[in-house]
Amino acid sequence: MKKIAFLTCSNLDGFVADDQLLAQELESQGQYKVSNIPWDAPTDWQEFDVVIIRTTWDYYKRLNEFLETLRHISSLTRLINSVNVVQWNCHKGYLLELENKGVTIVPTVFLKYPCTISIPADWKAEKFIIKPCISASAYKTLVLTREDIREMNFKNELYPGDWMLQPFLDEIKQGEISLHYFNRHFSHAIIKIPKSGDFRVQEEHGGDIQSFKPDSVLLKLGEKIISNITHDIFYARVDLVPFKGTYALMELELIEPALYFRTDPQSEKNFHNEFNKIF
Repeated sequence: MKKIAFLTCSNLDGFVADDQLLAQELESQGQYKVSNIPWDAPTDWQEFDVVIIRTTWDYYKRLNEFLETLRHISSLTRLINSVNVVQWNCHKGYLLELENKGVTIVPTVFLKYPCTISIPADWKAEKFIIKPCISASAYKTLVLTREDIREMNFKNELYPGDWMLQPFLDEIKQGEISLHYFNRHFSHAIIKIPKSGDFRVQEEHGGDIQSFKPDSVLLKLGEKIISNITHDIFYARVDLVPFKGTYALMELELIEPALYFRTDPQSEKNFHNEFNKIF
C-alpha cells in the first residue's frame, strides 16, 4: 500500500474543506493510505510515496518558509504540484505571461508600493480593486473609488511590495466560474456567487457555491488556458468571470485550490482515475 500525505495547515478554523471525500476515494480500493500533515510540522517525508499540496491556506503569509519546505520535501519524495509550479503560480505576474499568449485576463496594472498609483485612461470604471500579488482568500483586497486613489487615503493598508490594480467588475455579481482539471483533463465546474452587498466569492465570506455545467465556449477557453501552462501540473482550477460578452481569467489556481468535490459525485473518482495514470 502506497502512502500519500495531503499537505494542510495547522489551523483550518473558518475554512471549508472537503478533501476527506478525496481521501476516502483514494483509500477505497486498498491501494493508498492518506494522512493529513501540516506543512510546517516536523515530519519524515521519506515515509511517503507522494506528497500532495492541498489545504495549505496560510502559505502566502510565510512564502519563503513554505517554498523551503517544499524544496526539502522534493529532495526526499515526489511532490504534486511541483515546487516550480508553486514558484510560478504564487505571484499573480503569471497573468501577464498568459495574456501575452492570447488569454483574456481581467485588466490589470502591476505596481510596486510605495509608488504613485494612476488609473489607465481607457479604464471607465468608477470603482477598483487593489490587492497584493501574493495573497489568497481576498487577503488585503480593497475596493477603491477614483477619489480614494487620488487622495491615497488607504495607503496605511498597503505594505512595501508588489500589488495589482484592476477595475471593479460588476459582472462578479453574476458569479465566478471555476473549471477543475486533473492531469489536464476537465473534471467538473462550479459557480461561486457572492452574497448580497459583497464582491468576495469565497465561502469564508458568505459566497454561495453551486454545481455548474459549462458550455462549449467555457470549455474551449479553459482548454486554451490549460494548454498554455508549460509546467508539469496534475491539478488546476481555472477561475473565470463574465467580461465584455465573453469571459476573462481572474486567477489560475495551481498551488492549493479548493476542489469542491462535494459538488459533483464523480469529481473525486476523476481525480483517482487520473492519479492512477501518473503514479
